[in-house]
Formats: sequence, structure tokens, C-alpha cells
Amino acid sequence: MTTHQGTPPPIRLDSSVQLMLGKHLLTCLPHEACGLLLGTAAAGGILISSYVPLSNVAPDPLHAFVPDPSEWVRAMFSSPAPIGLFHSHPTSPPWPSPADIQGLIALGPEFRVYLIGSPGQGGLQPPALNGFIISRESGADGPQLLHTGLQALLK
Repeated sequence: MTTHQGTPPPIRLDSSVQLMLGKHLLTCLPHEACGLLLGTAAAGGILISSYVPLSNVAPDPLHAFVPDPSEWVRAMFSSPAPIGLFHSHPTSPPWPSPADIQGLIALGPEFRVYLIGSPGQGGLQPPALNGFIISRESGADGPQLLHTGLQALLK
């Protein structure tokens, strides 16, 4: 990924991906949704061109996510290559929890994007989606999440 001076690169979502994320988030309620983001990184930012929804097999899917291992392995060999991870927070805003940040350690360097969605509070607000770049700067105490802008691409 190209180094961006002071600001993380933007994340661009194919419009079909944005719809798939929202649909998966809402159909999994009240559980957390999770899946892999497929795409490419280039000098102008990151393009998410596809989404692979995964089953959440966490012991407590209301408050955590664990992707189904067999689905995870199959999806890791998708084309284009996985470039990020998505999950939802059914009852809280789409910001990283301490568990989310701790889980970054398990992700390999091919994971550059982390998206978190929320259905909106009390059904009064529309679903929300936040995008983060996974930074692995040398000297840091492990991967960090840098909030960045999301742009939906219309076809």
C-alpha cells in the first residue's frame, strides 16, 4: 500500500458491496454478522469489489464473532484476494471495541481494511458503516486502526 502523508487512504465500495453488507448485517440480527472483503489496493486508495458473507459460529454471537473455519478457508482463496474484514455491532455504534483491536493480531498482512457496521439505534436511524485502515507501522505495539472515509461507487 502506498504511504499517505498523515491521512489514511480512502476506501471505495462498489455499490453492490454496500448493499450486500447492509443486507447481511440486517438478516443476522440480533447476532453479529461477519465476512471477508475482496478487492485491491492502489496508489489512489483501496477498492472493495466483492463481499463474502461468513457464518458466525461464536459461542456468544450476540456479542462476538468467529467466522466459520471451513467457510473462512474457502473464502481465503477467492478472487480477487481478500483484503479486509467486516463485522457488525448489533447494539452499539460501529467503532472498534477492545476485543476488535485485540483480534487484529491474528490477521495477516494481506488484511488492510476493517469495516464495522451498525443497524442504527432503535430503528430510528439508518444503518451506519465505518471504515478503518489496518496500520502495521514498525515500532507500534501491534496493528492499529486508522479511521478513514468511505466512498460508494455508483455503477
